[in-house]
Amino acid sequence: MVRVGVTGAAGFLGGALVPQLARAGYELRLLDDRSGPLEAVHPGWPVAREDFRSPGGRRLLADCDVVLHLAALSGVVLCASEPERTRAVNVEGTGALFRELSERSIPVAFASSFAVVGIPEHLPITEETPPQPTHEYARQKAQGEEALRREVGSSHGPGGAILRMSNLYGRYRIAERVVGKGNVLNLFAAQARTGTLLVNAPGTQRRDFIHLQDVVAHWVGVAGFLRTPQARGRTTLFNVASGETATVLELASRVQAAWARLHPGAASLSVRVVPNPRGDIELLQPEFTVERSRTERLLGLSCRRSLENSLDEILAA
Repeated sequence: MVRVGVTGAAGFLGGALVPQLARAGYELRLLDDRSGPLEAVHPGWPVAREDFRSPGGRRLLADCDVVLHLAALSGVVLCASEPERTRAVNVEGTGALFRELSERSIPVAFASSFAVVGIPEHLPITEETPPQPTHEYARQKAQGEEALRREVGSSHGPGGAILRMSNLYGRYRIAERVVGKGNVLNLFAAQARTGTLLVNAPGTQRRDFIHLQDVVAHWVGVAGFLRTPQARGRTTLFNVASGETATVLELASRVQAAWARLHPGAASLSVRVVPNPRGDIELLQPEFTVERSRTERLLGLSCRRSLENSLDEILAA
């Protein structure tokens, strides 16, 4: 069996990805230091409590055929407030991991973010758009991309993949527990019970939204892609985005309409714009479009979920 190592396997994305990798027939090596805000561990797939930088973590990955590197100290605010601690994991630790995997000729995929592109000179954003990070979180992700290119994705390396992910939404279950993340759509779903949706100012910032199921499909596809000859000796960048964009105010309007459809006798939801706690850090650009034709061609998949066919499900939950 092909052995796939997953760092950060107990995080939000890891918890959704692990069952799908197992169903695809992979033998799994799973590790997570449990420092994140949630633990998404399935009874059938134990996750070793190991930091990927530790000797134990390195031993778990040493005989893998592919490694999917999800582990990070992530978040715009966390990286801005604790740059030295987060860089030790996200930059120094990640670079050392890639170097060791390269020495063992193990290809690796890296979880990056569309935050790295900053304010691009041209739209739409493609798989060729260069990084232009404007804040610490984005800089650390950009440096992780560069480390992958240098260590495993060069002409003599085993090959690497960068997955730039846009705004994830969706939930999943582990036994009776619902696992979700505090993204804007899930926050709106929780706020709907109060009757008011709170929009971080100015509300005109535009985002690409992609369902968790589609993100997981991309990661499973990349695990297979890294085993092919065309992946070796190069870095391949994938745009893990749906191409479906909306401003935060437009998203709030969609939630209002879906809520009214689900609860015809209830009072209408109101929308209130509030101060943005990340307004002096994150970019608030009103234009954001993504093109992903190369991603679809290399992985042979397209996004199957949309906001339109997901809103009712999320609000009902």
